[in-house]
Amino acid sequence: MTLMRNEICIIGLGNIGFPVLVHCSKYFPTTGYDIRKQAVQNALNRGLQASSRFPVADIYVVCVNTYYNDNFADVTAVDACCRKISHLNPNALVCFESTLQVKTARKMAKAHGLKSVCVCPHRWWEENQEKYGVKQLRVLGALNERSMKRATAFYSALEIPLHLVSSLEVAEATKIAENAHRYVQIAFVEELKLIAGHIGVDFEEWREAANTKWNVNLLEARDGIGKECLAKDTFFLASLYPDAELLKGAIKTNDKYVRYFGKNEDQITVNEGPTNSILAQMVKVKDTSRNKVP
Repeated sequence: MTLMRNEICIIGLGNIGFPVLVHCSKYFPTTGYDIRKQAVQNALNRGLQASSRFPVADIYVVCVNTYYNDNFADVTAVDACCRKISHLNPNALVCFESTLQVKTARKMAKAHGLKSVCVCPHRWWEENQEKYGVKQLRVLGALNERSMKRATAFYSALEIPLHLVSSLEVAEATKIAENAHRYVQIAFVEELKLIAGHIGVDFEEWREAANTKWNVNLLEARDGIGKECLAKDTFFLASLYPDAELLKGAIKTNDKYVRYFGKNEDQITVNEGPTNSILAQMVKVKDTSRNKVP
């Protein structure tokens, strides 16, 4: 499918959406949308098109935040975007780059009558944007054949390499598995460091020795798993399966590690339990695979 000179709208101009706006603007007429005036002004100051009024477009790229609250995936912002899109152009291609709980994109398409939907999760990494920015290998899943054709044409025009998968759900699940995998890797070395202190072994020497084996690559144990993405996505994944003991154990380990070595200021907390920690929420994780998307 040949992609015509479509109008693009990037929804959400935060850490993910702003780089997407910069990249897309090199290829298509692109407008950034955000409800925050400062985010819009920041884009305008960079010579980009941006507005706090929701524009009509042919392709919408959704880059808003999602959260995990009270054992539920909070996709309120995603839902609000889809409602706006359905009123202006339900035939537009809607590309979700936000991290979604599995089955969210399909539910949004059904709830809002969206005809063309794809999930192409971001893999953007702030510390190395040149190598791991917008333009890197991405996973792409779509609602139907037409959605896949339109999405493939769009991302190919942006020179973004793609790994195509069979469904929206596989693409959604891939993103949360990637981050949960990283979380477990970090939690493992945190536990090793706790064990090292308990048995009187130098952790760094132990780690260096283990890493001499060809199939071992132990990460550094730093200040605990901070910020929100890794923890949130681990919650998302664990909530799909009631017996996800490995994931719950990893979060429990990180909680212990942070309390032992000093609290990370970026650590996610909830006002529950004696430790006021993410563990207090994680131990309550239920099977939410049947939860309705708001």
